[in-house]
Amino acid sequence: MFGLSKPIAIGLAALALVLVISGLTYGSIREIRSIVDDATANAKALADQTWTAKIEKANAEANQKIADHAKAVIEIQADAADRVNAASQQLEELRKRNADLPDGSAIGLSRGRVGLLPD
Repeated sequence: MFGLSKPIAIGLAALALVLVISGLTYGSIREIRSIVDDATANAKALADQTWTAKIEKANAEANQKIADHAKAVIEIQADAADRVNAASQQLEELRKRNADLPDGSAIGLSRGRVGLLPD
């Protein structure tokens, strides 16, 4: 060839072969790392989307429960107010009926006043 001895030529050819194999191995490793990095990023994005959707769903359910409870509280308050108003009207009616009875200044309970007492 170029005046190199056969063992040196074989050694250089082997060295060139090792360099080519090393380059191919390095390129393959870089490609595999790139694929793994892409897969990791995609998996992370998918997990983030999944958890975000689950959190949004849970928040919506919690907000719906809060709204339902608020509606129930409003209904209970309205019912309580109606009962208080009814009791106030009933008390006022009893006071009027008591005042209408004869002997309003008498001491003790008369038959008419006893009739005003609830059972």
